[in-house]
Amino acid sequence: MSLETMLAEIDKLLAVRAVGLPADLFADVAPRAVAGWRARAAVESPSHLRPHPMPLRVTLLAALLHEREREITDTLVELLISTVHRIGARAEKKVTEQLVNAFKKVSG
Repeated sequence: MSLETMLAEIDKLLAVRAVGLPADLFADVAPRAVAGWRARAAVESPSHLRPHPMPLRVTLLAALLHEREREITDTLVELLISTVHRIGARAEKKVTEQLVNAFKKVSG
């Protein structure tokens, strides 16, 4: 939950988006099929992907990038939520300490 972690995830997201896949590329494809293609591309080494016909290779790699973009986005959202919660907890702790200190001054 550090700034470095968030910046690293942002760099990953920018790298994936730099490829330029359309956002609606797999809009008409079942999510299960896209997940299957992603899984297949993830376990195959680049040397095993090269012999595939170009349409299959591009589909597998596009599915991998599409799913990876979603995963990175989810991670960024989780990091943002954690950061907001941490800020809220710190603020609450600080306010509580100030109230306790003010109470001690009044009663003392």
